[in-house]
Amino acid sequence: MLGLAFTAFACDADTPAAVPTPSESSARAEHAERDEHAERDAHDEHDEHDEHAERDEHAEHGEAAAADWCMEHQLPESKCTKCNPQLIDAFKASGDYCEGHGFPESVCPLCNPQDPPQGAELAAIEARIVRLREPELEGASGIETVAVRVGPKAASVYCNARIDFDADAVAELRPALPGIVREIRVELGHQVEAGDPLFELESTRVGETQGALTIARERVRSAKANLERLETLRAEAIASARQVELAKRELASAEAEVATARATLRMSGARGHTPSGRYLLRAPIAGVVIDRPARLGGLATDQQALATIADTSRMWALCEVPEAEASRVALGQRIELRLQGRGASEPPLQAQLSWIAARIDPRTRTLAVRAELPNPEGHLRAHQFARASISVHDADDQATGDGLRTSLVPRDALQRFDEHQLVFVRTAPGVYAPRVVTVGAGDAWVQVEGRLEPGDQVVTTGAVLLRTEIMPGSIGAGCCEVDEGGE
Repeated sequence: MLGLAFTAFACDADTPAAVPTPSESSARAEHAERDEHAERDAHDEHDEHDEHAERDEHAEHGEAAAADWCMEHQLPESKCTKCNPQLIDAFKASGDYCEGHGFPESVCPLCNPQDPPQGAELAAIEARIVRLREPELEGASGIETVAVRVGPKAASVYCNARIDFDADAVAELRPALPGIVREIRVELGHQVEAGDPLFELESTRVGETQGALTIARERVRSAKANLERLETLRAEAIASARQVELAKRELASAEAEVATARATLRMSGARGHTPSGRYLLRAPIAGVVIDRPARLGGLATDQQALATIADTSRMWALCEVPEAEASRVALGQRIELRLQGRGASEPPLQAQLSWIAARIDPRTRTLAVRAELPNPEGHLRAHQFARASISVHDADDQATGDGLRTSLVPRDALQRFDEHQLVFVRTAPGVYAPRVVTVGAGDAWVQVEGRLEPGDQVVTTGAVLLRTEIMPGSIGAGCCEVDEGGE
């Protein structure tokens, strides 16, 4: 039997193959299915491994591309002939050179512009390593460092805030028709009620509209009388149906002119009983006059408001939450505000977050949030500054693991570079690497996110000097060298 089977597997054409029993067929099918599953699992595992490897390769390639980018000339640093003039001959020899602009033709920022790789700007900043000419100069220059700490995220987010008017309760008073200001009945800071007359204007267009209304009313009176006469004649078979129909159209046309003139005068605030050309502008809402640029004899148009009225019984607190803390804020969270200029013993203002912006401000890298504050006595003023504390304790209770821990650096270590915040890390004696960070809450010690590790030595005293050295057109003391090629 084995010989037959072996012969059959050897594909001997002269010897018939053995016929397997049902149990043998089932066993063979089961083995084949297991082998197929194992092969498929191995294939899937191999594909997953390749996918991870491909993602890692793409990530490394992206980081390398970001690091190899010349922000000044907007092309890869390794091909920048402005920064590396020794490359010009090689590019000319290969026929890849733009004589008009002095760059390789394939990457010329003017002929063939490219978008910077993601993270190129941050990589360019962090590549500007500052090296003291002699490590011994650290002591003479007064540079001091402090180790990065790791601590829990605060139960509150701290941010700057300012008081402003409720934008939904502010109205500008503009004339619907141009005119001359003949009378002013309100002063800056006055409290007004809705419908109060504030300005009297004189307008030729209003006068024309008032005159047109008078004429249109006379047309209506005449058209009605004519229609009544023709209907009587029609009943006596003297007038035709056509004449009656034309009389009805004339009356409808006159009534439409009256309606149009009345609507125009109503929008302007004028009255139609006298063709004087004068009309009143009335307050659209109740509130305080916060601006009144109108002047007697001045021309009033819809291009400039004569006055602005705001209902100050409710104000807005507009807060700027740092980008690093944006994910921690939510609608309904409690917020406390301490106004600048008020004593520390005075209780803070209490409110709740009622609105959160859908995007981060690209200039300040902060998230705008808003709370509404009652102001029945009018003590709050627009453009007052405050320090806000947003309670995010509930959000933190839902977080787990590293979400409750963060890096802390002294506030003195933070330096602004263009639109970014950075710190300098001492990587070796006399060597300092800038690290771009996102700043969160904190006073003396501030929460930050970036390429920092616990124990990294960040510069406090002397950080301003190092920032000066990495800025374009450095005016530093000359005791430092900036290595733009990285560590």
